[in-house]
Amino acid sequence: MRIALCDDERRENERIASLIEDYAAMRDYDIRCESFTDGESLLAEEKFDLYLLDYRLENETGVEIARALKEKYNRAVSVCFLTSYESAAVEVINAGVYADGFLKKPVEPALLYEKLEAFYKRSFFQRLELKKGASWRTVYARDILYIEGAGKKGAVHFFDRVEEFNYLLADMENEVLKDGSFYRIHRSYIVNLSYVSAYDTKSVTLQNGEKLPLKAKGFQQAYRRFIFTMEGK
Repeated sequence: MRIALCDDERRENERIASLIEDYAAMRDYDIRCESFTDGESLLAEEKFDLYLLDYRLENETGVEIARALKEKYNRAVSVCFLTSYESAAVEVINAGVYADGFLKKPVEPALLYEKLEAFYKRSFFQRLELKKGASWRTVYARDILYIEGAGKKGAVHFFDRVEEFNYLLADMENEVLKDGSFYRIHRSYIVNLSYVSAYDTKSVTLQNGEKLPLKAKGFQQAYRRFIFTMEGK
């Protein structure tokens, strides 16, 4: 799991990075942490699995960075804010930016370790091992927009690319995609419900603007159950 830590207080930045390193060694987990002191350098890097963002930086806010990350990756990012402000949670909600959690500064090791444990386990649950040719690829379920049946292969549509894997669509549905975020809307399409922006009786529109045919009669109920479950988390 790759973690991006962004805090312009260098002492606290170094302390948290050290705690993460200690926890990874203690649990024998594959966790790598990279430290940043500003949003610009962070946004220039490739995607991380978890972002620990200081709520208030010198020239910007963690909310601004989080919004830029979610726009860049179409919300498929996990963000935890580091803050000493009691009002941070309310301000984040009012700003319309979803947060996966908050850690009060100075960060307590036990609370940080609890958060890391939860994210580490969740990252493995969301990983998919897919066969491509003679090799295997690891992808994250949350990065998948939808899957399209392509003969004896499944075309996995990400926000920035399309890749074909050695799976029939039925096999992808029954054996690989056990994540409750996915639903088969048509004999040729499985969508990630997280990225549905609109639907009617004939089609489903995704956040990137693509419109897919809808044939599954139980879609509306399934989508409402999914939304209710997500709101309860």
